[in-house]
Amino acid sequence: MFESSRQSFSLPLPTQPMSWINSTRWFWGILALVTLWKVIAAWKLGLIFDECYYWEWSLHPQACYFDHPPLTAWLIASARMLLGHTTFAVRFWAILSGILLSLVGRELGKDLFGQAAGNRAGILLLLAPIFAGNALLMTPDTFLVPAWALAVLFAWRGYREGGSMGWWTAAGLAAGIGMLSKYTMVLYYGALLILWILSPGRRRQFLAGITIAGLLSLLIFLPVLWWNSRHDLVSFTHQLHHGFRNEYSTLINFQNLGDYSAFLVVLVSPILGLLCFLTAATRMRDLRFRFLGVFFWTVVLFFGYSAAKAHIEANWPMAAFITALVMVAGDWENYGAGWRKAAIIILLIADIGAVIGVSNLLLPKDSPFSVRNFAPDLSFMEKIPGLSKLEAPAKQGLSDFQTRIEEFLGPEAVARTIEENFRSSGADFICLSTYQLTGVMSFYAPTLEPQLWLPDHGRSRLPWINDTAWAGKTALLAAWPRLYNCSQDLFSEFSTQHPVLVPGTRSPLFLSIGKSYKPGAVLNR
Repeated sequence: MFESSRQSFSLPLPTQPMSWINSTRWFWGILALVTLWKVIAAWKLGLIFDECYYWEWSLHPQACYFDHPPLTAWLIASARMLLGHTTFAVRFWAILSGILLSLVGRELGKDLFGQAAGNRAGILLLLAPIFAGNALLMTPDTFLVPAWALAVLFAWRGYREGGSMGWWTAAGLAAGIGMLSKYTMVLYYGALLILWILSPGRRRQFLAGITIAGLLSLLIFLPVLWWNSRHDLVSFTHQLHHGFRNEYSTLINFQNLGDYSAFLVVLVSPILGLLCFLTAATRMRDLRFRFLGVFFWTVVLFFGYSAAKAHIEANWPMAAFITALVMVAGDWENYGAGWRKAAIIILLIADIGAVIGVSNLLLPKDSPFSVRNFAPDLSFMEKIPGLSKLEAPAKQGLSDFQTRIEEFLGPEAVARTIEENFRSSGADFICLSTYQLTGVMSFYAPTLEPQLWLPDHGRSRLPWINDTAWAGKTALLAAWPRLYNCSQDLFSEFSTQHPVLVPGTRSPLFLSIGKSYKPGAVLNR
């Protein structure tokens, strides 16, 4: 892949502005640098709430879980066997997923548009903010993304003239793995159905390939179906309610749709986002772009429908931008030089900002440059006409920002504080306010894991815990980062919640004692 061993560890200077994005050597160099930085960040950066929750899953392997299919937990469990009780064990597979995505995207771009476009696709998928973050933090999206990319690559090789059924078998395997990671992988088959409709004259062969892939994916997905059949379909119904419940009295919520449209553009950086939509809207007559575009539009429109009713998280439609960035890579030379330069500059600015931000979180606690010390005084807004109305939203935004920062910086200290208070309280077990805090305790206070309980939907989320064993017992009740009362009716007697300061955080921990636990009351939740 490199011209000589002497040059293998150096990047060539581009002969033309921005020509480096076409270079094979630059692709491998960027991949190596990005991966090295992620390894360091993954090892040193504290786990976020959801990662702690999935760690708790990994301690109790199941065929499915309340929120998602099981692959995330299975992968963390496998890495834990090799790397032990470490943050790197949680994120090991996330880093590998980013490498796999860039390699598959490069291969897909090369198949459709040639070597230079393949390099561009691989580099864009490495540097796009949404995929860079996804390849650092371990979530159900982590392996949905490379599984989607692999399934699309194999489908293309089966779809094109002379493609064998073996590629459809590979596509079914990849899609099945994706379905074990996140339910939205089913949209892949929605896109294939649309492609079938758009492929007159080839439908019989295409249908045979889709059928083979679909049956194999279904076979892989059977453990999830079996688990749900034994748990009242709770995981399926939870996700349907989560994504499609109408949160408002109006038929269409235009504010939600506006927010959804805005973050669709910025997920991969603003200019690149616009180029994704431009190419997807104008190049559909070309078979190659139509093939990729169907996977893009299927996801975008599906979550657009959902956004008309409910709030959509930014990560939900990320799979759309896998093929979108490959399309941009294929259409690259047709954009003006100014647009290409602006797209790369803004992308690099976003990446540099992200690296600086994450690196700041790795600074020592007593560093004066640490973002944890960021707490501007907003009281001046009360004194300026026109700004007083913005004071409350600004404070709420600042509070949300601080909570997000503390999600990285605070969990270990919170777990230690709860552990110290539990040891001195004489309580028999610990009731926690949220499933995220339960995960935090599971990772950062592992000796207490058998004594943790989540009253709020705990029997669905954590079915391996038998809370009836604590009937009549005393519990320490803990809530963080916000005051949360969910357990008062579960005890015959309880004390008033009192705030406890946690070193290094601004959000206090709220603790109280509950006596004579009544497990029967949980059934009403």
